[in-house]
Amino acid sequence: MMPQKTEEEAIQVMIAIKPDRFFAVIESILDDGYLETENIILFKTTKSLTVKEGNRRIAALKLIHGVISTAGFSLPDDIKNRIKKVTGVWKKENTMIPCLVFEENEIDKVNKIVSLTHGKGEKASRDPWSSVARARHNRDEKGQSELGLDLLEKYLKNGGNLTGQQKERWSGDFPITVLDASLKILAHKCGFENSLELIENYPKINDREKLEDVLINIGLGNIGFSVIRDQNKDFTLDYGFKAEPTKEEESNDKDKNTDSTNSGSSNSNSNSNQDSNSSNSSNNQKNNKPKSPTKSPAINTQRHVRNLLKKFTPKGDRPKVTTLKNELSKLSIKDNPIAFCFVLRSIFEISAKAYCADNKISIQDKNGNEKKLASVLTIVTNHLTNDKKNTGMVKVLHGALNEITAPNRILSVTSMNQLVHNPHFSVQQGDVCTLFSNIYPLLEAMN
Repeated sequence: MMPQKTEEEAIQVMIAIKPDRFFAVIESILDDGYLETENIILFKTTKSLTVKEGNRRIAALKLIHGVISTAGFSLPDDIKNRIKKVTGVWKKENTMIPCLVFEENEIDKVNKIVSLTHGKGEKASRDPWSSVARARHNRDEKGQSELGLDLLEKYLKNGGNLTGQQKERWSGDFPITVLDASLKILAHKCGFENSLELIENYPKINDREKLEDVLINIGLGNIGFSVIRDQNKDFTLDYGFKAEPTKEEESNDKDKNTDSTNSGSSNSNSNSNQDSNSSNSSNNQKNNKPKSPTKSPAINTQRHVRNLLKKFTPKGDRPKVTTLKNELSKLSIKDNPIAFCFVLRSIFEISAKAYCADNKISIQDKNGNEKKLASVLTIVTNHLTNDKKNTGMVKVLHGALNEITAPNRILSVTSMNQLVHNPHFSVQQGDVCTLFSNIYPLLEAMN
């Protein structure tokens, strides 16, 4: 993951990237104490000690011992309760942790040990590196060129269409190899000679919004190798980039610029040229026949919804949001679509109230009554987009807000209320799955 300013921020990112794995580490240590099955590796400089291997274990221990408060993190309630009940005896037995400490002149040895450890990729031992981690190690420790990582880091810092969760999660887990494969294409489309020029000039480029649309869709998994390598379709056209001129169009442009002395042709040549042009036009029409679109990811399935929820980790101390998220994940939309919508409405309302409380936003009208949820979500969206000045976030959240506030939409606040009060109103599995994808960006952004 990208270096963080504080330990608290680093823990937030660890949770965002792989919450289940982080929580499992805490539970394992609570169950059995700290077991010396793997070494904690520290790198010692004149100013500090840096954990090079074992960050999750050290973070878990600090949370359990109270060195870092659990208040700022969305830990499951059962884990929080177990931490509160940890005895003095347990703490005494797990206070001193053996570590391997390497000096500054041993940095090459440290890097070799870390590389070999993660290179094994054993599921039962340490977590295999993501493509981001491998790229960062290659660049920072081996001095290799990693242009995709360079662009990703600038995007996470400057991107106008990112939610807080995406910034945290993608700093450690992003399809960097897909980004690498698309770089030359994107550089050319943005008017640069090569990838390095694009990265050096970003974010101050003319096609910034188009480029960021591509980057966020790579992160979301909507653009993969099959899309980039599809010979029948230029994937950049879907994001506002111009089409490449065909060979015939390039040839026609050259013909327009030829010397006018060629215009004095005989009638027979003129007729011949007309026949030829007619034939070329016919061929062009055949060559330019619309291609079948690249298949989109299946968004109308329970699996897609669960994948989104798996990545969703509320930031800060929001235990009820976490509980509702867990309940949503367990519900079968096929068998319980109405129950899913009940919980979905609840998680939006609790998230909106938590966001307003964190940002000191009033949700009461002039008479002191609480505003309706649709109005509150509109207020929240305006705040997230900085009153629509952040055009990137406007683009991300516009569809979600419309979906959830428009009275006639299936997953709108009005419709979810109708499920409670109207004996004839119901929903279908496919609709719920598809439309959940539309409103999910707002849920993520609020948390």
